[in-house]
Amino acid sequence: MQEYLTIGEFAKLHNVNQKSLRYYERIGALMPAWTDPSTGYRYYALEQLIEMDMILMCLELDIPLKEAQQYRNADQTLDIRHLLQDGQQKALEKMHRLQEILAQMEDALRRVEEGEKSRGQVGTYQRQLDRRLILREPFDPSGGELGFKQGSARIFFHGQSLGLLPAFTFPIGLIAEKKGEKIETDIFLEVLRQKEEIPRLDILPEGTFLCRQKPAGELADTEQLISNYFSQRPDARCLIITNLTTAHFDPKGLHLELQEPL
Repeated sequence: MQEYLTIGEFAKLHNVNQKSLRYYERIGALMPAWTDPSTGYRYYALEQLIEMDMILMCLELDIPLKEAQQYRNADQTLDIRHLLQDGQQKALEKMHRLQEILAQMEDALRRVEEGEKSRGQVGTYQRQLDRRLILREPFDPSGGELGFKQGSARIFFHGQSLGLLPAFTFPIGLIAEKKGEKIETDIFLEVLRQKEEIPRLDILPEGTFLCRQKPAGELADTEQLISNYFSQRPDARCLIITNLTTAHFDPKGLHLELQEPL
């Protein structure tokens, strides 16, 4: 049987286990070249390494193995061109997604480093904030914390439907603007990229902000939180409320950062 490889030898060539090979046989993705009728031992031809490559490529690119049969012709020969073309497209899509994740991670690390500098600050303090790209929608602050959570879900899914890439850390906040005696509030989703065909995105410009930290529990009365701020700062025209990103995440100990542009 020198022209064949045992199942163990074939498995070692691609560092897969024998159970996997038996599974591939069971679903018809990779059949042994010959099975000894007296012993039931399975043997594979060296040329079948190409078929093994096909299976591993499908697994790497999240192509279900049960769909791998589409790359075989009626005579069971392998359609290499079709496989490689589809594989190339899948790889490009996967690479694009990994680039997006990398961008989110880089942005999140920058936020963590900046947030750590302000963690534990008492009273008011100033800090420089970078330009922020946001999707914003009107928000009714009278709904309290529940209203904020519901609004957060809505705007997050809206941004997702538009193909926007949100910031990796919790990127949702509120913008309250004083217009005469009236205060108008929006909820916003911070994103990392803009599509030209989406006109509803706004920019929070970089600049110096007067900041103050509050426990996240104060969102239970969002309307009062905003009202109190403008009562204490009568000259303020705009208030941004967002979470303070730090190196350690504790859902019970989240802190808000109130930011007033100077």
